[in-house]
Amino acid sequence: MALVLEPLEQLPPGVERAVGAKAPAPLKMMAARGLAPMPPGELVTALYQLTFVEDEAIKSAAYKTATELPEKMLGGALEGALDARVLDFFARRVFAKPALLEKVLLNRATADETFAHLAGLVDENALEMIAKNEERLLRHPQIIAALYMNPKTRMSTAQRALELAVRNQVRVDGIPAFDEASRTIRQSGGIDPVEAANDDEAFARAAEVAVDQTAALQLVAVDEEEAARQAELDAAEAEKAVEAPGVVEEEKKKKISDLSPAAKIRLATLGNAFARAVLIRDTNRLVSMAAIRSPGVSPMEVIRYATNRALDDDIIRYIAGQRQWVRLSSVKIALCNNPKCPLPVAMRFLPHLNARDLKLLARSKGIPSALSTAAKQLLQQRNQ
Repeated sequence: MALVLEPLEQLPPGVERAVGAKAPAPLKMMAARGLAPMPPGELVTALYQLTFVEDEAIKSAAYKTATELPEKMLGGALEGALDARVLDFFARRVFAKPALLEKVLLNRATADETFAHLAGLVDENALEMIAKNEERLLRHPQIIAALYMNPKTRMSTAQRALELAVRNQVRVDGIPAFDEASRTIRQSGGIDPVEAANDDEAFARAAEVAVDQTAALQLVAVDEEEAARQAELDAAEAEKAVEAPGVVEEEKKKKISDLSPAAKIRLATLGNAFARAVLIRDTNRLVSMAAIRSPGVSPMEVIRYATNRALDDDIIRYIAGQRQWVRLSSVKIALCNNPKCPLPVAMRFLPHLNARDLKLLARSKGIPSALSTAAKQLLQQRNQ
């Protein structure tokens, strides 16, 4: 959860005089433009406070000045004793400026929520700084989740942060496949430095072909219908690529299959439809379960997976247990036609199917006889 940014309840005397409730509008405008005579720490506090005033001109000027402050002046302010909300406000504006970002990360007053927010945005060097602050990671596990879910985080860094949580019995709810990832850590023991370096290189190679950077940036399509069409196309292309014997496809699959189990689980969580299509077929159950738990799985992928009789039983059972998926008639039909779907679940879906689908089930030889018989009886009841 992001830090809530709201007006400061108490202001330093100098800031109160310049931007407090009793300060005249001209003086507030001077402060908003960075022209009021005050130390850097007070100036940034004043700018933050002015972003909450009702006067749109003053508010706009404050935002503009906060963005354009000279790096030397802002750097000096960010080293000082500032309110956590002020630090968070400026952290969002300097995350792409390494020198200023470092000062935010080194300031003990910076909130844990700010660290978690930055961990989803910053580059590799800053991510390393964040990951080294183990006290914060254990105190605020959302930071670990943000590190793990950021594709720019080194595999070894993400694994080290996750191992810290597992070792200290801290659950990280922001990682969809946390159970699978933590079990892999317990099975493999500690992280070997040589293996960690190899994992970093292998994961980076796989990410080049298996991580959609626009998805990683959480870009949302404006047109939902267009997004659905694109998801359907991606799912179809992914399945086709996995089955294709081409050299390019084989090279992509090899980059994924060469990963360690821990790296496969992370790639299954962060990867695109192609990565999931490969990893959901992995012989390691922890890996395949991580793929179906991925937040990127689209309804079209679910339909294709529900239809696939070669997938692990646990995958089909997991799909059958997700309410948001089984609301789709295509998923119900696919599951009823898959013999790996638990019989009680398939029976429960029958009343929701139309006559045509019931007829096909009644004639099917590839499903439990009890299900085909039930489909036949339901058809007869409807025809009476």
